[in-house]
Formats: sequence, C-alpha cells, structure tokens
Amino acid sequence: MILTVEKEKCDDGEIAICFNHEGLELLISKLMKLRGGPDHLHLMTPAWAGSELTEEGRGGPRYEVCNSLRLVHLP
Repeated sequence: MILTVEKEKCDDGEIAICFNHEGLELLISKLMKLRGGPDHLHLMTPAWAGSELTEEGRGGPRYEVCNSLRLVHLP
C-alpha cells in the first residue's frame, strides 16, 4: 500500500498526496468514517507510531514526507 503526504521543500510549496489503489481505498474509508463518527482522525507514518502513511516519498526530489496528517470534519 502507498499513501504519502509530501510538502514541497520551498516555503510556499504545495502539498502532494500520493497513493496507489490500496492507499486510495484507505483514504476513502477514513474520510467516510468521519461522516458519522469522530470530528477528526490522525494518519501517521511508522516513525510517528502510525501505520496509515508510508515513509518513502513518491512526489519527487522537491518534496519531503510529512509524518502526520490530521483529517478534520467541521460542523
């Protein structure tokens, strides 16, 4: 499974969310869980005691991996 969140290394850089089919399914399931459940979820790499995000970057050399992604469902 591949699911990474990567930030472009420049100050005003963009965010890239990179995934394969399994990573897409995981992301969709987490977003669907927010519909009737908690107001937020954390996705983290193994380096941050998680298992939802992978640590190997896929966005290219201009990007660095983010170890944590917080999904927030606003009222």
